[in-house]
Amino acid sequence: MAFIEYSQEPELRSPILVASFGGWNDAADAATTTVKFLIDRWKPQRFAEISGEEFFVFTETRPSIQFTKNMLRKLNWPGGRFYAYNDAEQEHDIVLYLGPEPQLRWKTFTNEFLTVCKHLRISEVLFIGAFLANIPHSGTVPISGFASHPELVERLHELDVNDSRYEGPTGIVGVLQDAFNQANIPNASLWAAAPHYLAATPNIKVTAALLTYLNTFLGMELDLHDIQSDAVRFDEQITILVERDPEASAYVRKLEEQASDLDEDDEEEENDDGDGDEIIIHPDRAPGTGPLPSADSLIRSVEELLRKEREQKQLDSDDEDEDNV
Repeated sequence: MAFIEYSQEPELRSPILVASFGGWNDAADAATTTVKFLIDRWKPQRFAEISGEEFFVFTETRPSIQFTKNMLRKLNWPGGRFYAYNDAEQEHDIVLYLGPEPQLRWKTFTNEFLTVCKHLRISEVLFIGAFLANIPHSGTVPISGFASHPELVERLHELDVNDSRYEGPTGIVGVLQDAFNQANIPNASLWAAAPHYLAATPNIKVTAALLTYLNTFLGMELDLHDIQSDAVRFDEQITILVERDPEASAYVRKLEEQASDLDEDDEEEENDDGDGDEIIIHPDRAPGTGPLPSADSLIRSVEELLRKEREQKQLDSDDEDEDNV
């Protein structure tokens, strides 16, 4: 049975694959929003799709309905999609992959994914992921990573990205990285930590951080001014919400104090022994920071703010459509 459906065959120059998966590897939608940003910016050519019939439980990852320009209802089935982007000014073309994490037959999925990459002669792979952590939204977004090849390890270190030495349950990204290692295809991953109390909302600040690191890691020249400005506004809005609620404010201050203590401990370890162990960051598990007060009130406030923002944007969009009629 054919699991990969090619709509066309792109001509690619030593392509680099950038991939993200929704689900467990995508806290606050930050990883998939990163690749969606690139798709929106580049308008790449979609050329292949992994059929979802064998890999998804449709009661968990459901098909969706949307209206076309002709106001016809269109059914979209879950599945992963490959896109090709050619940039004559870069040495490598880019292949993007975006899709949900499969629920079934991971070994078969991995083999099919690897087959596509070998067929395209992918020269390098970069996975994008995000995980929840007990960190404050007000701080710099922590980025960790892993690389299988010395040259990629060096590039991560140049970005001050700490190696992840996580051991434990993993998502499809961990499975795919193991498969690429066995196939001797250089691969790396960038993982961003997202505040756990903002897990239910797209976190544009975390996405902006991932894009900034991706931009430098791949030596690209993306203009990220707009999304970085959006990240600043997002941060300011969350801070305003926190200041309105005494319990939420105390909660975030506690996180900030603990983050500061961890930074001081790290500096002391570096001063004591410059060759000491690197910081261990666990992409699949939020690090514990001790007992903290409930964040329920903050979560409700943030969700309400963002819900109102989405409704307002929809109203503004409807108004624009009416004006254009």
